[in-house]
Amino acid sequence: MTLLELWEAFKSERALSVAPTSTTSTWTQVTNYLERCPFQDPEQARLAMVWILKQQPPKSAKAVAQYVKTLFRWAASEDVALVSRNPVATFRLPKEDQKPEPIVIPKPIQDDVMASLRLTSIHEAKWHLVANFQLQLGLRTAEVFGLQWEDVDWENRRCRIHQNMTLTHGLQTRTKTGKERWVPLNEIAYGILRDMQKAHNEPFVFPWPRQTYQTSFRSAMQRLYNKGVIKHRYRPYDLRHTFISSLLEQGIPVTQVAKWAGNTPQTCWEHYAGITNNYEMPLV
Repeated sequence: MTLLELWEAFKSERALSVAPTSTTSTWTQVTNYLERCPFQDPEQARLAMVWILKQQPPKSAKAVAQYVKTLFRWAASEDVALVSRNPVATFRLPKEDQKPEPIVIPKPIQDDVMASLRLTSIHEAKWHLVANFQLQLGLRTAEVFGLQWEDVDWENRRCRIHQNMTLTHGLQTRTKTGKERWVPLNEIAYGILRDMQKAHNEPFVFPWPRQTYQTSFRSAMQRLYNKGVIKHRYRPYDLRHTFISSLLEQGIPVTQVAKWAGNTPQTCWEHYAGITNNYEMPLV
C-alpha cells in the first residue's frame, strides 16, 4: 500500500468514531499534503515526515506530521497489521511552542466591536446581533447559525443546541461533541431573539450566510485595528472565549460554565480562561 492508501484506510475506520468536523476540515488538509508528498512507499515514511515538516505554514505542517505518526502507529498495530513495523516510531517532532493565552475581548472595547459590526451589516443581515447573541451565550459560530425557531423555548427562556451549520456540509444534526444541551437566555439574548422574530419568518433564527458573517467580522475588526482601537484582529470564536472567561471571573462554578458551553471543566480552564477586566493588586 502507498502512504495515501494507508491514510484512506485509516480514515474509513476512524470516521465511525470522530466528529464530522474533523473529517471535513482537518482530514482534508492531511489528504492534500499526502497527495503532494513525493515519498509514497511506507518504508520511506521518515523521508515523508521530513518533507511534510518543510512545507508552509509550519503550524499546519506539524499538525499533518502528527497525524502521520498516528497513522503508522495504527497501521503497525497487531490487530491492523497493514505494515510490518512502525518506521516513524522514534521520529521526533519539533517541540511545541509555548501555548498562547486565549484571546478575549476586554469589556471596555466590546461596544466598539459591536458598533463596527453594525456598520459592516449589509442589506437585512445584522451582524452585530449575531455577534452579541454569540457573546451572550458563548455559542460556537456553527451553533449560532444552526439555531432554528423550533429550538427556542420561550416559556422557560432557553434554547436547545443540537446541530451545526458547517461551511463544508451545511446543516449537521449534531453538535461538535455529539451532545445536545439547553442554554438559558439572559435578558440581552432574549431581546435579540424577539427582535429577530419580528424581522423575518425564516426557519433559522439567523438566516444569513455564515461565511459572509465571518468575512464581515474580519473586515470590521481590520477597521478597528487600523484605527488602533484594538490590538488583536478578533475572530467570531473569540466571543466564545470571552463568554467563558467572563463567567469564570464572575465566580460562576466552572462545572456550570462548562455545561452551558458544551465543554468539560478542564477544557474551560486550559483553553478558554482569560481576563476580560483590568484588576489592581489587592491588599493582603
